[in-house]
Amino acid sequence: MGPVLAFHRISDADAARITADAEAALDLIDQLDHPGEPTGDIDKAWDGLRYLLEAAHIGLDLFGDLDPWAGDGATKIWTAAEITTAAHTLTATPYSVLDRHFDPAAMDADDVYPEIWDTDFCREFLRENYEALRTFFIFAAEQNSQAVALFQ
Repeated sequence: MGPVLAFHRISDADAARITADAEAALDLIDQLDHPGEPTGDIDKAWDGLRYLLEAAHIGLDLFGDLDPWAGDGATKIWTAAEITTAAHTLTATPYSVLDRHFDPAAMDADDVYPEIWDTDFCREFLRENYEALRTFFIFAAEQNSQAVALFQ
């Protein structure tokens, strides 16, 4: 099926728990319930968005040292300050800035996952997931929250 990337808003106590016991992250995420809040699930758009962010020189690293292919349940904790910085960056960057760098041939040549870049729906797929990511980070920043990112 392939890896998907999701961000989940967490409390300071949740972040401490995950830091102390990385395996607790999956159990914690299963228990998180934030009905009505924006979701941080960007599905399989993570690598396409990574490619576009890098091509546009935005300077926002969505997953750091996480290996999407490891399947190890590793997490990246985003502090409230990092969330706020990312929210400002995303707010200042409309998707049109990224879309200028959309190049299916180059993305295929760079093995950008998944291999869909020459399809009719992929630009909308990237735009929708970018907007969801933006909305999530802005909301999390407004709540002064931390977040955890992981591939599932």
